[in-house]
Amino acid sequence: MPGRPPRPRPAFLSDDFRIRRLYSPSKSFLIMRFLKLFPAALLAGVFLSQVHAQEENLLGGFEQAPATASIVAEVKEIAPGEPFRVALKITHAPHWHTYYLNPGQVGFPPSIEWELPDGFTASDLQFPVPTLGTFEGAPFYGYEGETWFLQTMTPPAGLKPGETITLSGEASWLACETKCIPGSAPLELKLPVAASASPNPAAAADFATADAAMPQTQTTWKIEASETGNNITLTLSPGAGATAAPEKVHFFSSDAIEDAAKPQALTKEGDSWKLVFPRNPETDPKPATVSGILRSETGWLDGNPSKGIALDKLAIAPPGGSSTASAEGTVEAPGLLLTFGLMFIGGLILNLMPCVFPVIGLKIMGFVQQSGHERSKVVKHGFVFTAGVLVSFWTLCALLLVGGIRNWGGQLQNPWVVLALLLVMLIFGLSMFGVFEIGTSATGVGGKLANKDGLSGTFFSGVLATVVATPCSAPFLGTGLSATVALPTPLFITSFTFMALGLSLPYLLLSIFPALVEKLPRPGPWMESFKQGMSFLLFGTVGFLTWVYLQQVGEQLAGQKSLHVLIGLTVISAGFWIYGRWVLPYRSPKARTIGRILAVLFIGGGFVLSKPAPAPAILANTPVIQWEAWTPEKQDALLKEGKSVYIDFTARWCLTCQTNKAAAYTEATALLFKQHGIVALRADKTSDNPAVDAELKRLGQVAIPVNVLYANGNSKPLITNTVLTAGYLLGFVREHLGEPPAEK
Repeated sequence: MPGRPPRPRPAFLSDDFRIRRLYSPSKSFLIMRFLKLFPAALLAGVFLSQVHAQEENLLGGFEQAPATASIVAEVKEIAPGEPFRVALKITHAPHWHTYYLNPGQVGFPPSIEWELPDGFTASDLQFPVPTLGTFEGAPFYGYEGETWFLQTMTPPAGLKPGETITLSGEASWLACETKCIPGSAPLELKLPVAASASPNPAAAADFATADAAMPQTQTTWKIEASETGNNITLTLSPGAGATAAPEKVHFFSSDAIEDAAKPQALTKEGDSWKLVFPRNPETDPKPATVSGILRSETGWLDGNPSKGIALDKLAIAPPGGSSTASAEGTVEAPGLLLTFGLMFIGGLILNLMPCVFPVIGLKIMGFVQQSGHERSKVVKHGFVFTAGVLVSFWTLCALLLVGGIRNWGGQLQNPWVVLALLLVMLIFGLSMFGVFEIGTSATGVGGKLANKDGLSGTFFSGVLATVVATPCSAPFLGTGLSATVALPTPLFITSFTFMALGLSLPYLLLSIFPALVEKLPRPGPWMESFKQGMSFLLFGTVGFLTWVYLQQVGEQLAGQKSLHVLIGLTVISAGFWIYGRWVLPYRSPKARTIGRILAVLFIGGGFVLSKPAPAPAILANTPVIQWEAWTPEKQDALLKEGKSVYIDFTARWCLTCQTNKAAAYTEATALLFKQHGIVALRADKTSDNPAVDAELKRLGQVAIPVNVLYANGNSKPLITNTVLTAGYLLGFVREHLGEPPAEK
């Protein structure tokens, strides 16, 4: 599409490499990551289409995010055809981190997707020198604090001086602390065009900081690479001006050549140093060169602040007296049979996983219904169910081979996917409980698909079993996947076929051996009670997924999103109750029409309340109120320093508190707080807090919300109205502190 160039990507990511490994150092991790994401795409086709409509945050409110992003240009005016640089700044909340180009073991790096005017091009994003950290016991390569990423933009030569160019894009990243939260922010730069470019003095310090954090491309160090066995050795020989002794040296590759889970060893031999690190056995194909960043905590050159050296396709000398050739595409029979066996057992065990267990109730209802059928039909149902599982797994394999892979487990990091799974389980549970019927079948699942011979409904059950099963990690599965990824394409697909057969085996056995089916009770009135009982398994899963979902989105909309979600799910349930109550064959056409309209309104309204809120636009220098926890000691200390202090006495269960938070703490409020140097403290009364109770009593207050301003160190409390608006709070602050000082 004109004006929208391809998304910049790292130079090392060839098409083949992206198919095999998208931002992941481990191919088996890659497969496992995708299996977690696969249900999202399949569920979207079966049940929901993801809604990406922008939602205007009418309530306002700003809370500290795990990471925020802004963009700045090195020039204030651009010239036709003259390249210029932009810098993406990611600011991390304390203890949160984002990832390097090669994240280590898990994660994915920051990126920018630009929508550029015609003729503009953007270089690859340049990454600063990363640090080695540990997340949940696994090493990672990443960044904390303020981090700058550089990119070069080249405008077309045909630009005309006097016009203004707008560069728009979106930055995205994954921020992790004890949990991981994907983040994104819109970016925008408006730059006038002039005959010659002029520097941006306001950005000079930022770019100096960014340049100092980048790896050196030219150095007096001589670096050679060699390989012995499974280890790669970098020999580092210093030249003129080199640092006397590098310390805490670590190599961060850009192509996952090293095994990030294992340590790297630095030794000194004469005047040189040797850094030895093991190859990553799961990197396929094996890189023949070394590319990445070599970090030393003490730097590499005297007077140069950079702690990194950039290595670009440094050739690896082959091991002496040995050959690197290997028979490609051959697999030993014992290893192949073991791999197939592990995948089959893993699929079989998936039937016992919590992700699949709720579906077992649905399958049992299908068995019970089929127990009254002739044997040929029962067998046919078993094979059709197996076909649904096989087709789903083959689709998964095709997508793996084509690309578009995220991460195993990452599907449950996506709140849209969690909401989709949550709604599927909620709707099935409501149907099984008898709130409404999907079609007329007593099983409640498959609806019209289960009419006639019910084969289409059985096929759908196989698809659903796969959708819910793929996020689960069963014993033996990790080892089987590690071996599977090394197989040629036909055997790769065959291995996943064994996993599919393991998943469908119980259903297949019950259909092939009718004696087992006949042991099940015959259909009767008890079926309705059993069906309703099975619904509680689904409601239990709904509870778990709701807990996960609230962890992801609960802090949105100034902390009110949890309430929105719970109300939204209730409204959705009411919508299906309306459908089940009034859209019935014996109702009049008018009643059915009204019922359908009300059901759509309730379900749609509940979904709007429940869906994730869009990330707020975070542009350069966007003010955010930085809340600190209140204590009497902190309050007294700040007042002794002569500072203005604002205290919000609040609680999660206080609806007025949450409304105040959303309505009053806007960007304008945050800016005024910053200009006056107001320190914002939050006294949380969600749980019993005697110190908060004592302070409220001292202030003569018996209920919350209470908001207090102490002006310029004065100990006299200035209490606001109970209900706040942005306009009122801005006026209140100006009344007691005056207009903010003019910025210089």
